[in-house]
This record gives sequence, structure tokens and C-alpha cells, in this order.
Amino acid sequence: MRNFGDDLFGAICTAAASRFWNARPRVVGPAIDGVDARYTMPSWYPPAVYGASNVLGRASRMYSFARGLHGTDVLVMGGGSVITGRGSFREPLMLSARRRGRLQLAALGVSIGPFDDAATQDSAAAFIRQFSYIAVRDRRSYELAVAMGVGDRTHHGRDLAGLLPLLLTPPARPPLPVPGQTLRIGLAPCNHLPRPGYPTPEPTALQSSLAEALVQLNRRYRVQAEVFSLNDHPIHGDLRLTCALQQELSARGLTARQVRYRRSDPVATARAIAGCDAFISTRLHGAIVAYLLGVPFMIVDYHPKCVDFADDIGLPGSRRITARRHDAAAIGDGMGSMLDAGDAPTFPRDVYARQAQEIFQRAPWATAGAAS
Repeated sequence: MRNFGDDLFGAICTAAASRFWNARPRVVGPAIDGVDARYTMPSWYPPAVYGASNVLGRASRMYSFARGLHGTDVLVMGGGSVITGRGSFREPLMLSARRRGRLQLAALGVSIGPFDDAATQDSAAAFIRQFSYIAVRDRRSYELAVAMGVGDRTHHGRDLAGLLPLLLTPPARPPLPVPGQTLRIGLAPCNHLPRPGYPTPEPTALQSSLAEALVQLNRRYRVQAEVFSLNDHPIHGDLRLTCALQQELSARGLTARQVRYRRSDPVATARAIAGCDAFISTRLHGAIVAYLLGVPFMIVDYHPKCVDFADDIGLPGSRRITARRHDAAAIGDGMGSMLDAGDAPTFPRDVYARQAQEIFQRAPWATAGAAS
């Protein structure tokens, strides 16, 4: 689906299942560049066809998922906001295979909810009661799992991206630039839909505020903006926002270039984030990767999963862009905090990464004495 976060999940799950479960995992989907794994789709199959919204795309995904069920001991929902009660074609296939005794179900590094109403929550609860193991990535989801009656099989873990060190050793961070030097700042917008009852920054106003804050910052540094399209799907992706932001920055006299994910190697994209001096991300996994790699960052709160992560790592309010706090002055204050190494997250990155390994180590089928 040309989504950096999803592809990163596939790469991480493959590496971690091999290491901690002594498994031979398969990724349900087409091949991901740079990820040596088994896939349910042949290497020649065009990802653009697989991700299309037409009949052929839907048929491709159905075929791929059916192949994933065949000959599988454990089917893992690996990462994301996937326990929502909204349902999909996958759920009846999963439950049918489980009833026939063909496989166990697991969900790793996921969020549960939020739910629109009690009926939707009840539907999700009935679904996940069929799971053998669940590892959620935030406290709110854990509390929901307990309330839904699956606390006995649920582990309060971390986001799967916390296992990034399995794929990429965090590079040593150079000193932050001082005023007058070139400052590479990454920006990752997100083509999100408004959530009823959840106030978010208005995208056009946020873009203008970001541009104005960077113009102000350019008076102290030589700002070079790297505008990331971390989801390059033609319908659901961020390319339109990325182009608009790059054009506005260029019109204001700043140096700005696009960094498109497309089918890029997710580890290469993580390295590109690591190459930034600071990062401002609406995409959750842009922020998580920046955190893990020691890049000072700010996050845009457009979804409960963003505030869940920010709360879990103790991200100060100065580093959060919210519906109430997204004007140029507030963003500028946050940038100043990042560049002065102030108001840093309070939760240690190495502890987060170590706890992320427990997602796999706590599973019922984990290999005894698996390497830590």
C-alpha cells in the first residue's frame, strides 16, 4: 500500500519472528524493497495493482490473505490501529480457520479502539476473544483490553517500531547545528480525515503555520526542509500535501525538497529520517522512528494514537502540535525547545526498545531462551 509504517511492520515482524520464535514467517502482501522475506504474492506482482481500489486490487488482497491462511500455525496482525470493530473481509476468514483448528490468532503492537459506540466495542471484543495472544502498544488500549475481558492474554507492550534496532543500529548523533549553520529539518504531513469529537489542527492553517515558523527559524539558521511523503498511495497517501507544503516553503524563499516513500526500502527511509537534525511529523511512525533514532521531534496530534504515544514516552507539551496549539508562535517555541535540547521525552529510548522485544518474547510460542 506504499505506506512506510506498514512496510516497516512487515520488515520488523519478519526479523523478530525469525529471532524470537524460530519461525519461517511469510508477509501477507507483495514484496517490500530491501526486505528479504517470504511473501504471499510473487515477486513480479505489481504493488500498484495489489493496492488498487478496483476489483482486481480487491481480488489480489483476497487471494493474498487466503494464501496467508494456508499452512500457517499463527496468523499475526502486526501493528497499527486494527482492532476497531469496523470489520473487514479478513475477520470471517480468520475466525473460520481458527474454528477448524488450523491456526492461532495474535495481534502484536496494536491499538484497540477508539470506538464510535458500545455496539462497535462489543463487536471488537467478540473478535479478539478468539485470539491466543495480544500485545498492545499503549496504556489506553491495555485498559480497554482488560475491560473487554481479554486481560489474561494481553501484554502491555510498545509499538512494533520499537524493534527498529533489529534492522538498524541507531547512528551516533552529531551535535545540533548552531545558528548560522545549515539545519536539516524533516516534515511529514498526513492525509488524515477528521475524527468526530476529536479536534485536530486544520490542515491548511497548519501548513501556513509551519511555513511561517520555518521562515522565522531561517533567520537564525540556513534551513533546508526535507518534506517526506511517508504514505505514497495515490488515493490515501500524502503526496498532494507534500507537494503543497514544498511549494509554499519554496515560495517563501526556503530550500525544500521532497522525499517520497513509493516502494522504498523502509530501513533506507529510517536512515533518511536519521539524517535530519530535527523532525516534525503528523505521521505517527515518522515521530516514533525519530524518537528511537535520537532525532529531536515534534508530533501533530491528529488521532488518539498520537497522544497515546506522546503520553507513554513523556513528550512535553511544547513538542506537541494540537488543535489548540498550532499557530506559528507555538510551533516556533517547540522548534526552539528541540534545538536547545530542552523539554526532551522523559522515557529512555533504550528501555522502550528493550520493552518492544518483549512483544515477541512474551508470546506463548516464543523460543525458550530466545536472544534478547
